[in-house]
Amino acid sequence: MHVGQRLISCSSTHPHQQFIKRLMAISWLESWARHFITGFLGRFISTGCLILQEEEGGETFTFQGINTCKCSLRVILRVHNPQFYWKGIRAHSMKLSSQDQGEAASDGIKVSYHISRPFQVACLLCVGEGLRAYIILTAIDKYWELWSDHGLLNLLMLLIANGDANKSSAEVKRKRWTPTFPTALISSSKLFFKHAMRQNSLTQARRNISHHYDLGNEVFALFLDETITYSCAVFKDEEEDLKVAQKRKISALIGKARIESKHEVLEIGFGWGTFAIELVKQTGCKYTGITLSQEQLNFAEMKVKEAGLQDHIRFLLCDYRELPETVKYDRIISWQVLYYLKYTCLEMIEHVGHEYMEEFFARCESVLAEEGLLVLQFISVADAEYDELRRSPGFIAEYIFPGTCIPSLGRITSAMAAASRLCVEHVENIGISYYHTLRCWRKNFLKNQSKITAMGFDEKFIRTWEYYFDYCAACFKSFKLWDYQVVFSRPGNVEALGNPYKGFPSAHNAP
Repeated sequence: MHVGQRLISCSSTHPHQQFIKRLMAISWLESWARHFITGFLGRFISTGCLILQEEEGGETFTFQGINTCKCSLRVILRVHNPQFYWKGIRAHSMKLSSQDQGEAASDGIKVSYHISRPFQVACLLCVGEGLRAYIILTAIDKYWELWSDHGLLNLLMLLIANGDANKSSAEVKRKRWTPTFPTALISSSKLFFKHAMRQNSLTQARRNISHHYDLGNEVFALFLDETITYSCAVFKDEEEDLKVAQKRKISALIGKARIESKHEVLEIGFGWGTFAIELVKQTGCKYTGITLSQEQLNFAEMKVKEAGLQDHIRFLLCDYRELPETVKYDRIISWQVLYYLKYTCLEMIEHVGHEYMEEFFARCESVLAEEGLLVLQFISVADAEYDELRRSPGFIAEYIFPGTCIPSLGRITSAMAAASRLCVEHVENIGISYYHTLRCWRKNFLKNQSKITAMGFDEKFIRTWEYYFDYCAACFKSFKLWDYQVVFSRPGNVEALGNPYKGFPSAHNAP
């Protein structure tokens, strides 16, 4: 339900402030929804400060947390249309991504983020035909002069901080997700069912991977660095160049895998071929890489041909479950899709799926040479939150990586123990560098926004990816996500591990 609004013209010299303002004429239904939203926020905000500021003629609600030690962020969220409240209580979660993006397909809600003036980020919601609402997110904290583009990021970090503070022990034990409001049951059920149907079976896995990686190589090249590496870099400091940090990560993985010229190396999910080329140049080994993305395969083969390394490198378009057990690999390395042997898997075990973790390790066991090593780099969540999160139809699984399941470290090791003889030899968390990696990607993405739209991608695509970068950055900055490099071996592997003078290098100490 919506009532008529009296329009007031508003002019501004700034291009992003050229929008129509409305008085907050609010219907009884929207007023009822506002009561529930503000009541919820009053209970929810226990640290930091959130100010809900309505359009001229409306009200201002301040939610000041008692605990200022955990989070000192102060965020203003300006509402320019009262349907914000009604949409909020119908959403399947009181998270901005789920609330706005989650209904995009069915209700036509779109969210955009633009720098409206220094230290502000404007969020535009288009709700239905001819109806628009605006939200302005303003980051105001002691670092505000330095964080001119951190408005959305700070809002997400504020929500994360309060989510942790309000999570009860009963919710943790229940290990299942429920909507914030009873009015969201219908939308919640629809999204949950859709999420459940995206298990990574052999056929579905191809669809899920292609959904993301077949957007076009040109799109990824516009926000990644020159190495075209789509995983966490390893920074020595915040000012370091992304390309330098990515090369440090690659060198660290090669060192941890202890790859030599005599080795046969398998990489599960080879991305755009950067790791393969650098690996062969450094070690002279024989390399096999697999992927489910035709776009990546075509691009990588072109790069290998340009480098003149066709005799050492071969690429296959296949799933890890299709690898023949008769072929053995000394090392398995993967940073795009979780695959093989002395295995370095960079952040793609998330695409394997909860139901297939044991199958993945069993397949690695079957193709890994007896003295081989498996190296994985993967994003991880806390063990206590894993069951709840894997059942939740969240923003990433819905819009960015369909079918993804971010594992916990405990889930990885339990699958390893159940399906293989492998054991953990080395673990390192490089997650804090992912925050800096994502901020670099976001900066590059927005800098090349006009080029991306020229390729035929619409504003919804731009908004979704900008949200994706900030959403993930907030999680890593708040230590809700980690990024592990783990080396696996079999017991008694003297051949690979017997040299006491060749330990596992720290990624941060790599050249």
